[in-house]
Amino acid sequence: MRNNTIHAIFLATLLAGGAACADPTADQLTRIEGETLLLKARERQLDVQASILSKQNDIAARQSAVDQLARNAAAGDPVVLGMEGLGRTMVATVQLGDGAVLDVQAGDLLPNGMRVVSVAPRSVIVQKGKARVRLAQQAPRPAAAATPVPPPPGMVPPLPLAPKGALR
Repeated sequence: MRNNTIHAIFLATLLAGGAACADPTADQLTRIEGETLLLKARERQLDVQASILSKQNDIAARQSAVDQLARNAAAGDPVVLGMEGLGRTMVATVQLGDGAVLDVQAGDLLPNGMRVVSVAPRSVIVQKGKARVRLAQQAPRPAAAATPVPPPPGMVPPLPLAPKGALR
């Protein structure tokens, strides 16, 4: 019996020693895996930030091109009153500097010598010489206030309705 106890203590000591040696290795592996996950997350974050920066630069470049077209517009250029059409067949209604109103589409020549290059849902681009100009939209007019129409002579205006339950 004493022999069995000594063997049991010896085996327990060996197992405890092995576990003590394994703990630092397991802790190191756990720490390394955690660091790896953090580094991968940081890499993804940097990729997303680079993508955002790229898209912002694209937007800025497009906006500067639109601003350049708008800057080329002069005071006497036609003004877009409206657009209509379906699919690729778009027609724009423009008002010239002299007040004349025309319906134009791509390829038309305006009386002032400008050629309509394109009519898109949100822009009309014309060309005079080598300069391309995006025509300005007419500012929206304030809606006219709805004025009540007076009744014809001899007619009495209707009485206002009484609230529900007021009449019994």
